[in-house]
Amino acid sequence: MGKKKRKSAKKPSRVKKTTLKKRHPSPAKKKLVITIIGGAFLLLLVLFLFYSNFGFNSDLLNSGSSENNPGTQSKRKSLLPSRSPGEEIKAPKTHFEDFAGSESCKECHEKEYNLWINSTHGKAGGEPGNVEIIAKFDGNPLVFKDAVVTPKITPNGEYVFIVEQDNRPTRIIRVDAVVGGGHMYGGGTQSFFTKLPDGTIRFLPFDFIRDENLWFVQLQEGKEWTPVSKEISLNDLAHWTPHRILGTMEGTSNCQNCHGSQILLEYLPEKKRYRTRFRTLKINCEACHGPSKRHNELARLENHEELEDLDMAALATFTKDSSLNVCFQCHSTKDMLQDEYLSGDNQNEYYSLNLPILGSEPYLPDGRIRSFAYQRNHVFSDCYVNGSMTCVDCHDPHTQNYRDIVGNPLEGRFDNGQCTGCHASKARNPELHTFHKPDSTGNLCVGCHMPYLQHQAVGAELDFARSDHVIPIPRPAFDTQLGIEDACSKCHPDKSVEWLQAKTEEWYGELKPHNPIISDIMKAENVRNINKAAELLLQTESNHVVAKITGLSHFIKRFLKPDMYYLDPKIVDKLKQLSESDNIDLKAFSLMSLHLALDQNPEIHDYLVNELQNLKKRERAVRYRWALAADFLGTRYASKGAFTDAIKAHKKALEIKPEDAFTWLNLGTAYRQMRDYKNAIDSYKRAAEIKPYLTDIHFRLAEVYSITGDREAAIRWLKNVLKYDPGNQRARQILRRLEKF
Repeated sequence: MGKKKRKSAKKPSRVKKTTLKKRHPSPAKKKLVITIIGGAFLLLLVLFLFYSNFGFNSDLLNSGSSENNPGTQSKRKSLLPSRSPGEEIKAPKTHFEDFAGSESCKECHEKEYNLWINSTHGKAGGEPGNVEIIAKFDGNPLVFKDAVVTPKITPNGEYVFIVEQDNRPTRIIRVDAVVGGGHMYGGGTQSFFTKLPDGTIRFLPFDFIRDENLWFVQLQEGKEWTPVSKEISLNDLAHWTPHRILGTMEGTSNCQNCHGSQILLEYLPEKKRYRTRFRTLKINCEACHGPSKRHNELARLENHEELEDLDMAALATFTKDSSLNVCFQCHSTKDMLQDEYLSGDNQNEYYSLNLPILGSEPYLPDGRIRSFAYQRNHVFSDCYVNGSMTCVDCHDPHTQNYRDIVGNPLEGRFDNGQCTGCHASKARNPELHTFHKPDSTGNLCVGCHMPYLQHQAVGAELDFARSDHVIPIPRPAFDTQLGIEDACSKCHPDKSVEWLQAKTEEWYGELKPHNPIISDIMKAENVRNINKAAELLLQTESNHVVAKITGLSHFIKRFLKPDMYYLDPKIVDKLKQLSESDNIDLKAFSLMSLHLALDQNPEIHDYLVNELQNLKKRERAVRYRWALAADFLGTRYASKGAFTDAIKAHKKALEIKPEDAFTWLNLGTAYRQMRDYKNAIDSYKRAAEIKPYLTDIHFRLAEVYSITGDREAAIRWLKNVLKYDPGNQRARQILRRLEKF
C-alpha cells in the first residue's frame, strides 16, 4: 500500500491578523484609467481606419520609413526613371542651324513679310545701329545717391553708360543690344543689354519709358519701378550689378526666349565661357512658324506642289490650345523646365505654363493679375472656357493690328467689332446694352470688359497698364474687395464704390455669377477644415482646367505636408481623378501631391509607379513638372523655418528627377540652415558633379567649408570657380582674403 501524503502543518503567521477594509480607487486614479483606456481605443480606431482604407504595411510599423531601411526599399518598386538620361524618350530637337531667318520667307510670302516688317514684332529690338533708340543718350547725367550714370553716344557712334560710383573706378558700359521701342499702349519702355567677357549678354538696370519721357529703375525691395533719383543707391537696384541674362539659363535670373528670336545660350567647357546666339532681337517669322530651312529647300523643288508635306505646319489649322501656345511662348508667365528651347521644340518639354500658379501666384482667384503677368489670363475668360477664342481672333498675327473674328481689319484696339462678331445682338444698338452715350468710353466693349489695369508689382509711379484679358463683367464691389481698380472707377473716380455697384445692379439686375469653381475657390479662403476645403478646391468635373489647377495649388500649399500617413479616402480619390487629366500640369501636380503626402503607403506608391509607367512619351515632361513642384515646396517650407519638411520635399523631388543640380543645391541649403554641414557639403558636391560650370555651387561649398574652419577646402573650391569662369572677380577677391591668413 502506498503511503498517505501528509498534509503539511501550517506555520504560524508572523503577521498579526487584522480586519481588511475594502479599498476604493481615488477619483484621480479613476480619471487616469479612463483616459488610458480611451486613448488606447482611439489609437486602435485610427489604426483600423488607416489600414482598412490603405492596406497594412508591416515594414512601415517596423521602420517608420523605407528611407532608413534598405530591406524595405527592395520590396518597393522604384519611382526613379527606368532609363538613363541618354535613353529617355525625347521629342525631336530643333537646332539653331535649322533656322534661315525672315528674309528667306520674303521670296514666297512677300505680302506677309511686308506686313510683319512694319509691325511691333518687326520693330521689337536689335543692335543699336539697326533699331530706333527712343531713350535720351544725350549726355545728361542720371544722379543716384552714390553714383552718377551718364548715357551718351561716343564720337564713334557707340551707345554707352558711363558709371562713376563712389570709391570705385569709372566704368564704361557699352550697349550691345536694345529691346523694345516704347510701342505698347498703356506704358511702353525700352531696355538695354551689354555683352560680358563670359559670353553672356546681360540686362542693364537703366530703362526708358516713352510716355513719361524719362529714365527709370526697378528697386530690389518691392520690385517697384521708379524714376532715377538722389534717394536711390545703385545697390538698391534689382539688377545691379548686371546679372539678368538674355536667353534661358536654369538657376539664373533670365529673360527666357521672349525678347528676340532663336536665342540660344550654351556653356562651352573647352573655352570656359558661354556662347550667346540669336537670329535677331526682332520677333521673326520662325518665332511663330518654327524653323524654315528644310521648308525652304522643299518649296524650291520643281515638284513641290506635289509633295504632301512641306515641313511647315499651317498655324490657321491649329486647335484652340495649340494656337494659344504659339503666343504663350512669350505672352505668359511660365517656369522653365530645362535649357535651350527653340521655337519648333515641344514647348511642354521646356516650360510649364501653370507652375507659377503653384509658385508665385501671378493671378487672383478669378484670373485677374495679382502682381505682374502677361496675357495668359485669357484662359480664365468665359470666351475661352466655354468658347473658342484665341489670340488671333482679335489680333492680326502679321501686323499686330486688330481684326474681327473672320479676319476683317478694324480701326483700332477700341473697335467694338472685336466683340460683336460673336455677340451680334449688341452691335445694332449698343446703347441699349451699355446705358452710355454713343461717343463715350462706356459705350465701348473694351472700356468695360477689358479695361487697362496697372500691374501692381511695378507700383503706381509709372504707367504699365495692360488690357484685362479675363474679359470680366463690371463688378465694382467685388473688384474693390480683390484690391484692383474696377472698370467703372476708371471713368468715374468721383463716385463711391457703393454708388457704382448700385447703378450697375439698377441697369442689369442680379449680376451674372462667377463660374462655380471660381466661386468655390474664393469661398475656400476662410475654410480651415481640410475635408470641407477639399470639396471646394479639388473639383474633378469642371471644364475650367486652369481653375482646377488653381484650386489644387491652394489645397497643396494650405493643407499638404510630407509623409502625412493619412488623408480622407475621398480626398485621395479626388487627387487620383485629377491625376488622370489630359492636362500635363494638372496631372503632374496631382501625382506630386500623392507622392508628397502618402508615398509611404504601399497602395499609393504602386499607383504612382503605374502612372509613371503609363506615361510613355509624356514621362519626361511630367517628371520635370512633378520634381520642380516638389522642390518648390521644399524651398517654401524652408522659408517658413520648417527645415525637416523642406528636406523631405527636396528628397522626394530627387526620387523623381535624381540628376537635378538645383534640387541638390536647395537640399544642401536646407541642411546648411539646420547646421548639418556634412550633409550640406555632400549635397552641394552632388550638384557640382551634375553641373560643374555653375559657379554658385562652388561659392556655396567654399562658404560652408569656411564656416567649418576648413580653410584649405574653401580655397580649393574658390579656385574651382576660376577654373570654369576665369574672369570672376568676386572669387578672386575672396580668394585673396583667404590666402592672406
